Amino acid sequence: MARRQKNTAAPETTTPPAAKGLDSLGLATLAGTIAVLVISFSNMRALDRLAGDVGQLERQLDRIAQAPAAGARPNQQPAQNPQRRSGPDPDRVYEVRTANAPAKGPANAPVVIAEFSDFQ
Repeated sequence: MARRQKNTAAPETTTPPAAKGLDSLGLATLAGTIAVLVISFSNMRALDRLAGDVGQLERQLDRIAQAPAAGARPNQQPAQNPQRRSGPDPDRVYEVRTANAPAKGPANAPVVIAEFSDFQ
């Protein structure tokens, strides 16, 4: 009988061939990084635009605060020929009869608000 000889040499290890190009995980990472950079740049431009808009609004508010109120009446002498206003006189107190009108609240209230409406 023939004897078998034992193979005492170390087994050969096989290494995978070197990858040509990027693997799928590397491509996904690169795509995600690019997406984050694009979104960051877009947000930066939007914030710059908003900062400009806020500055413009602040300047408008400053101008409004410095201007006299629209309803304020300056202390002036009345004009020689005042223009006649149409409508009721805002300086006159008018009496309104509310005896038989529908109402809410107590009849002896110290203040009565009369509302007029025209449903046409």
